Amino acid sequence: MSLFGAMISGVSGLNAQSQNLGVISDNISNLNTVGYKGTVGRFSTLVTESATNTRYTPGGVRFHPTALISKQGLLQATSSNTAAAISGDGFFVVRDTNTPGSDNEIFFTRAGDFKPDDDGYLRNTAGYYVQGWATDRNGVLLDPTGTPTTSNSSAISDLQVLDINSILTAAASTTTIEFGANLNANETPLTGGSDVSTTLGIDGTAALAGQAGIAAGDSFDITYNGTTTTITINAGETLADIAAEISAVTGVTATATATGTNDTLTITGSFADQDVVITNNNNTPLTALGFSGPFPATLAATYTGGNLASGAVAENNTMPVTIYDSLGTAHVVQLQVIKLGQNRWGFELTGTTATGELDATQHPNGLIQSGVITFNGDGSLRTFTDNAGTDLLDQEITANWTNGSNPNEITLDLGTVGLTNGITQFGAGSDSNGNLVEYDTRFINQNGAQAGSMVNYAFTEDGFLQVEFANGVKRPIYKLAIATFEAPDEMENYTGNVYRQTRESGDYLLREPGLNGAGNVVASALESSNVDLAEEFTNMIVTQRAYSANTKTITTTDEMLDELIRIKR
Repeated sequence: MSLFGAMISGVSGLNAQSQNLGVISDNISNLNTVGYKGTVGRFSTLVTESATNTRYTPGGVRFHPTALISKQGLLQATSSNTAAAISGDGFFVVRDTNTPGSDNEIFFTRAGDFKPDDDGYLRNTAGYYVQGWATDRNGVLLDPTGTPTTSNSSAISDLQVLDINSILTAAASTTTIEFGANLNANETPLTGGSDVSTTLGIDGTAALAGQAGIAAGDSFDITYNGTTTTITINAGETLADIAAEISAVTGVTATATATGTNDTLTITGSFADQDVVITNNNNTPLTALGFSGPFPATLAATYTGGNLASGAVAENNTMPVTIYDSLGTAHVVQLQVIKLGQNRWGFELTGTTATGELDATQHPNGLIQSGVITFNGDGSLRTFTDNAGTDLLDQEITANWTNGSNPNEITLDLGTVGLTNGITQFGAGSDSNGNLVEYDTRFINQNGAQAGSMVNYAFTEDGFLQVEFANGVKRPIYKLAIATFEAPDEMENYTGNVYRQTRESGDYLLREPGLNGAGNVVASALESSNVDLAEEFTNMIVTQRAYSANTKTITTTDEMLDELIRIKR
């Protein structure tokens, strides 16, 4: 029994080594296969339990092919714009058909040698179509219905075959306008509402109390921007003293004459866009000074939002810019500014209401948006609001057109609050010829473009399939999906250098490249086979010797059996 057992053990060794040679042969034959993952032969003993402790029963050997699916191959650059490799964990998600359907089996591969077929769908050399998420122009993931979705799930139904022909022509509507310019800090501001006293007989150099029926303790209120300040006439104060107290109130300035007779007091709103309300208290001191009633009186603003668009007030400076709607049609809009007071400017974004331009109902006189820009004492941007004081930083402004295009949702970027990287306010400078430069426009940028045909497409390092159009617009249209597994080496090999999910590998999870454990996409690169040729040749020699040794076991056993048979002779 032991002789036959030894022969059978030798036969199992021959079988195991021949299978190992098959593994080596397969590895070598796929040495240049993109994304190929080599297999190594592993062996384990096959032991038959002995009946007693004094006898040994040979069993043999078992062969275990082990795929090195998780082993990274070298990345090599390629000239193909649609080739991609994964550096790290994960697999491209592919199907063997470009027809969508939940019943189509999905596969996983590291072979990223993708090229478009006749219909524009991306597939690799083995004919498997790569899957990904559709995206909007900002790279937000979309499901097949165009609804924003998320990755980090197993929702394979959200994926689509990457189709480069899905967008052949595109226009980019303007969503951001950047302005970089200096507004002249020395510009004379538009004068606010004003009122001048007309009283005769006031001596501006003497104490007011006791003149024209004014008594010490008389007072009046000044209300600006919701804040009320009381001005009290104290004993010994002159008209100039009262003017100084009024000028200390935010939003108001006052001046007084001091000729000694028939002096007047002038009260003016500091900012042309703000009302100032003046209310008499006891003994009507303002009436005694000769201001017209009835009180409360209002120093009405001389500028309101829309005055520049209507032409009621002339602007200090205009900055035109061409923007584009969703149909690629060009429109000229203008940023008009006017100085309203110290460190305070009004702005209006305006256009025209001609045929095909702005909707006159929603944009009277072509006004898109008006508001206020304020600056710090160092010339940097302080605030950017609408006329009601609502912050417009990072807020969208809507322009509605009459040519059938979608409304433009535009963000005006005037720079960073506290910095001088956009709109600034410094004193006027001079150009290279020594001429005074009242306003210096440094740059005006917008991100829209007219319609253009597709001229190129390529994967990016973020895993986007980006299309470039003749108008210079670059737009992401898809993003590659990366599938990760807990035990990728337990996946099942399938024809075409792809793998199937198994119970042992665990369920796949869809990830965006570079996130949540997924590897990074390397554009215009391919992952080489992870087979080491030198190692394979060495294994081949070892396998050959092991195979020869097992044949010696069989021939030796045969000779011993022959001797046994001769005993009978």
